Formats: sequence, structure tokens, C-alpha cells
Amino acid sequence: MDEIGQKLRSARIKKGYTIDDLQQITKLQKRYLIAIEEGQFDHLPGDFYVRAFIKQYAEAVDLSNDELLEEYKAIIPDSQPKQPEKTETKTRSVKDDTPSLFSRMRDYIPQIIVVVVIILIVGVVVFGMTHRSNDSSQVTIPKDSSSQTKSATKKKATPKKSTETKSTEFSVKAASEDDTFNIENIPSDGVPLEVTATGGQAWIQVEEDSETIWQQALSSGQSKSTTVPKDVKQFTVHTGNANITTIKLNNKDVDLGTASSSSTSSALVKTYTFKVK
Repeated sequence: MDEIGQKLRSARIKKGYTIDDLQQITKLQKRYLIAIEEGQFDHLPGDFYVRAFIKQYAEAVDLSNDELLEEYKAIIPDSQPKQPEKTETKTRSVKDDTPSLFSRMRDYIPQIIVVVVIILIVGVVVFGMTHRSNDSSQVTIPKDSSSQTKSATKKKATPKKSTETKSTEFSVKAASEDDTFNIENIPSDGVPLEVTATGGQAWIQVEEDSETIWQQALSSGQSKSTTVPKDVKQFTVHTGNANITTIKLNNKDVDLGTASSSSTSSALVKTYTFKVK
């Protein structure tokens, strides 16, 4: 355990916080908090977030984050973001199969035409026989004209009850708590969630009902998407750089408000909570 980790750990113990308590306060994962105390900065998502996570930890235990970072700047990694390695996504092409598919379909065109013609002929014959049968039954079975008239009048006089269906439209509204939103009417197949880093690098973590779905350091202009199921009660988006993070739900931008920070170069760690009603 190095000096900065020992200092932070002592301040946490002095405040009477456990690692689990600190996780709830800072919204940082327990393993990252332990890595900071042990001085194992290589266990964090990247050097870019070491300073941001240490500042978040220091603020939670009432230490001056600026003085702490200045005092141990020699052992804290440089916050210059590293560009993540690009991964090639393999895609399967079906272009090679297209000619063979069309050629096979072309061989069956005559048979298809014959089958369609036969179906049309049978349909016409069945329709003609049914229509003729209805006409004959109406002629051969006499009925009291007066009773038919009364019955028809009653039917016309009785209007059909129409059932009104309330429109259920998906909506996202800001709640009274900071960085919290209420969501209503999630579609049965779920709602698309897209997170984008614009103008810089941002570490992102998405959780559904306290279960981590994915976490990744997004480079400038990079997006990551997922679908939130209908049965989820709550999901959260943790960002290591709120100033450059945008969130879309159901292909519409969520108004996150204006993120503020003491300096434009430092990352602002935030957690956005979405409660499903």
C-alpha cells in the first residue's frame, strides 16, 4: 500500500466508512476503491481516470483533492487519455450467395405460376358456389317480412359500443432528485439505450437493477448501444467525464442538464439514474 492509498484509507476509517459505504457514496465499484487504496492504479479503467477517481474518493472522505493530487503528483499516472485499440468486427457477407439463390428461384418460376393459377381458379369456383348457395337459401326459405323488418330496425337502433384505447407513449421526465429520471411506458420489446462520448474520452458503465451490463472507455465520437428490457425496475449510466457524455433513449436525446467542473480538462464523474414506472 503506497502513501496516497494509506492516507485515503485512514481518512475513510476516521469517517467510519466501510468500502461498501464508500461505494454507495461515490458510485465507484468496490474493486476500484480497493485498487486506489492499494496503489494499484493499473487496475483502473485507464490512466485518464486515475486522477478523477482519486478526486471522487478524496471528496467523499473530506480531504482536499487539489492538495492531495499536488502532493502525490509524482506517483499519479499522467491523465493524458490513451486511444483504445480498435477491434475489428467480423461481418458475414451474403453477397456470394445471392446469385445462386436467384438462379434456384428462376428454375421454379414455371411451377410457381402454375400453382398460383390453380389457386385462383379454385378460389373463383368456391366463391361462385357459395354465392349461389346463399341466393338460393334466401329464396326458398320464406320468412315473415314484418318480423324481419322489426329485427332489422332493432339492430339498427342498437349502436355498437366502441372501446376507447388510451395511447401509451414512451416518456422520460426529470425527477426531483439530481441526475434522476422517471421512465414510463417502455415497449414490450424493450427500449434502445445509446451512450456517446463527444469531444474526448469517457469511461462508461451501464447497470440494470445493480447488475453491470457493460463498461468501456469510449473514445471521441464513439457510441455504445444496448436494449433495456421492459421488466427492469431501474438502470444507471456511470460516466467518468459527464461534460462530454450524451445519452439517447428510444433514439431521442435525454436532457442531462449542464455539467460543471472546476476545470475544463478534468473529468467529472457522474451517475445518471433512470427509474422505470
